[in-house]
Amino acid sequence: MFGGLDWDSNAFHTEVARIVLERGYGCKTDVLPGSSLPLVTGLANGDIDVLMEVWRDNVTKPWDDAHEAGKVVSLGVNFPDAVQGWYVPRYVIEGDPKRGIEPMAPDLRSVSDLKRYTRLFRDPEEPGKGRFYNCILGWTCEVVNTRKLRGYGLTRYYTNFRPGTGAALAAAIASAYERGKPILAYYWGPTWILGKYDLVKLEEPPYSKAAWDAFNDDPSNNPPVAYPVVKVYVGANTKFAQEAPQIVSFLREYQTNNRMVSEALAYMRTHKDAGAKGAAEHFIKTHPDIWQTWVPPDIAARITGERVVRTKVFPVTFQRPIEDWVNEAMKHFVAEYGDAFQAASNVMLSLIVALEGLFRLLPWWLFILLVAGAAWHASRGIVLPVALSATLLLIGFLGLWDLAIQTLALIVISVGISVLIGVPVGIGLAQNDMARRIVRPVLDAMQTMPSFVYLIPALMLFGLGKVPAVFATVIYAMPPLIRLVDLGLRSVDERLVEAAADLGADEKRRLFDIKLPLALPNIMAGVNQTTMMALSMVVIASMIGARGLGEEVLLGIQRLDIGRGLVAGVAIVALAIVFDRITQAYGGPRDAAPPR
Repeated sequence: MFGGLDWDSNAFHTEVARIVLERGYGCKTDVLPGSSLPLVTGLANGDIDVLMEVWRDNVTKPWDDAHEAGKVVSLGVNFPDAVQGWYVPRYVIEGDPKRGIEPMAPDLRSVSDLKRYTRLFRDPEEPGKGRFYNCILGWTCEVVNTRKLRGYGLTRYYTNFRPGTGAALAAAIASAYERGKPILAYYWGPTWILGKYDLVKLEEPPYSKAAWDAFNDDPSNNPPVAYPVVKVYVGANTKFAQEAPQIVSFLREYQTNNRMVSEALAYMRTHKDAGAKGAAEHFIKTHPDIWQTWVPPDIAARITGERVVRTKVFPVTFQRPIEDWVNEAMKHFVAEYGDAFQAASNVMLSLIVALEGLFRLLPWWLFILLVAGAAWHASRGIVLPVALSATLLLIGFLGLWDLAIQTLALIVISVGISVLIGVPVGIGLAQNDMARRIVRPVLDAMQTMPSFVYLIPALMLFGLGKVPAVFATVIYAMPPLIRLVDLGLRSVDERLVEAAADLGADEKRRLFDIKLPLALPNIMAGVNQTTMMALSMVVIASMIGARGLGEEVLLGIQRLDIGRGLVAGVAIVALAIVFDRITQAYGGPRDAAPPR
């Protein structure tokens, strides 16, 4: 069982190793996908057997703890020349005449120059600062970069923006590059990003082991320096290594380099139908002088002599490259309309930031009183306001009030947009059977589609941050509201509607005075379900840079910090209870008001 780390170079190495083991040694192999820290833990526990890329500097503590406990073993260096650093596109410094891009920062050479260019790398969520795209949330390099921001005195000038996944960071860089926009980001190699895009690594004070160790041991009193050129290792579970000496012998001989891997990743990008498996097959075919040194001659003969016959259950001639068509269409769409979507994004972001700022201006006690007042108005009872006030106090006791405010602003905006779109659409479907038959399959697809899929167009159109999170959340959460509005209006007794018509009420009066009031329980149930689904998107949206409680949950997952993830999860549940009880109370019967 291989660990399927979520980046391309590891996927390539894993597929090369699988080909050798399956064809040469007759092994059965599989891949368990995941991120660095969970997979290192899985390696120590024996859930997986081999990790083809162990970046020790990025998983220092979990790897060292597992190694000292005798649970994992290093099988040698996979490639010795991995690079890391802070990058900007070359056109930012030198321009790009072919694309009509003028130099934006011709004097930008080193990290120390960044203080002069905050406006160039402006953070749309905090316009007074620039945005630095940090390493993946929870990785060691994210912690190191955070320390570097402080060490270089940049925290006053740049926000520390931490993407939730490697794919999100890569998408942000790719989207900015395709549109010719400035971006400042940490990245590493070998990767397809550095292979495909012309990026310049900003200069830092030169690396030395003593200076690097001093900075990491005491960052407050020692200046930061450049990242070292890193050796990336092959790691294995200790018990597996003891039980499979022939496989371990092969993996100890396995060695590549930055250039070789970059070529393979470039092949993957230019041959999109190949994937990691196809790149591995291409490597086996074109570089026998390299991989045949890893295995005995008889094993090499089996690999070269075996021909894999792939059985297709569907005729190849009928297959069409739908993925390529969609990707090309999306690429042209972003290039053509990206600026328009960015302008719309700025308007949406202003609304989100304003609402978040309004919530922050309210003292915590006043905020709780306002929620209690809404709960009393919805229920006309005392129990619900007291219970919800205690629920909100719990969030404060957990130390997550500020993060909850960020999440609350996203949810309010997302649900508000869903209501503005979903209610009219639901009304239209209730009044037009043909439209209902057309739209229902679309709603089915929207509800069945994995929620992660919505992040992809959101990333390409809006970049990372709050706006794509709202976009993805609205698409994911709106269908239940549309369905329940439609259902509620169709459930109204036709005799009441006909009686209103007989008394002279026009269609508009029948809708607003008869149908909508009687359908209110269903409509509020739809709002309730939309709100719950929006909250369920909080953690997923954190993968594309939506800050708040979801980011804390994701950080707990990435760092395997059970307490952190649990506490943030409890806070999300608390918010869900507040939304759920208030919307249910508005949709249900209220306690009778006292007689006057």
